Amino acid sequence: MVKVNSVANALAVLRRLATSDRPEGVNAIARNVGINPSSCFNILKTLASEDFAQFDPVEKTYTLGAGAVDLAVAALDPEAGFLRARPILEAISRDFGVSCGLWRRSNDRMILLGAVESGDIARIRFTPGQRLPLMAGAMGRCAAARAEIPEGDLAHQIEALRWQAPPKFDRYLSEVRAAGTAGYALDDGDFLLGITSVAAPVVSREGSMTHCIVASTFKGRFDREGLRELGRAVRQAAEQAAPRLGSLR
Repeated sequence: MVKVNSVANALAVLRRLATSDRPEGVNAIARNVGINPSSCFNILKTLASEDFAQFDPVEKTYTLGAGAVDLAVAALDPEAGFLRARPILEAISRDFGVSCGLWRRSNDRMILLGAVESGDIARIRFTPGQRLPLMAGAMGRCAAARAEIPEGDLAHQIEALRWQAPPKFDRYLSEVRAAGTAGYALDDGDFLLGITSVAAPVVSREGSMTHCIVASTFKGRFDREGLRELGRAVRQAAEQAAPRLGSLR
């Protein structure tokens, strides 16, 4: 039981380091985790020796170490898909001045493996590891376009999502059908107010969506033709990325 509690305490300390928005000392970490300072100090000392925590000897504070970050990256993207696709994403970001991310499908969720930001002063930033429901936003339209879902079931799924500006189902369904034809989908401020996203699926030989490439910009920055041009570029990027991600094996 002692060993189980020790492991649980160490995991709790790691989670605190990962979620805290500022460096903290032993007492603050112990208080937030709910363990005594002596035990917390011993855990932090061990974590620091293994590079899972980083200690600032001047401020006497701790932050998450590179070892924990490397472990998280390996768990999130074990096949290094983002690194393989990054040059393709960078080209989209550079050519159109948008943020461009690679998302991986995991059952009924999409997980962000990584993103490239535009060089603009005002830019959109997404956090790797972020999870979104499969049917949300532009990615959801891509997923729906490739799935044979009865309209009633699809309506129920999108109504259950937390849209900031919920689309009418008739329009959503029309955009799903358009995505199936064009090979890319658009969410113009429905899921996130003020944000326009264009997504294209990375498709396996069997026809299933394994990943999605998404370009995001501020709403109103592109006119209709500009969005079509961006959509075609994102679609082409997804086609180029497929072999690198193993989706065509």
